[in-house]
Amino acid sequence: MATKWFDMWYEDKQSMVSTMLKNMQSDIEAGYNPLGGCIRNQHMQIDRYMKEFDYQMEKLADKTEEQAERWCYMDLKRRGAIS
Repeated sequence: MATKWFDMWYEDKQSMVSTMLKNMQSDIEAGYNPLGGCIRNQHMQIDRYMKEFDYQMEKLADKTEEQAERWCYMDLKRRGAIS
């Protein structure tokens, strides 16, 4: 069965968002000020990441399945998620 690069790409993106949120929550639980600069910065990074993810999803919708699979493979490779 062929690898579904989109599925792997999507799961990787979801995992990254989950990790970012867990890290921010851990910092708050460790005593960081929820309204402080560190947490605000993390929140902005998460927001930026999610907006970029949404943008990429919109771009993928314009591609054929084969083009989307290739793009996802190349993105995973470029980011070092796969070797």
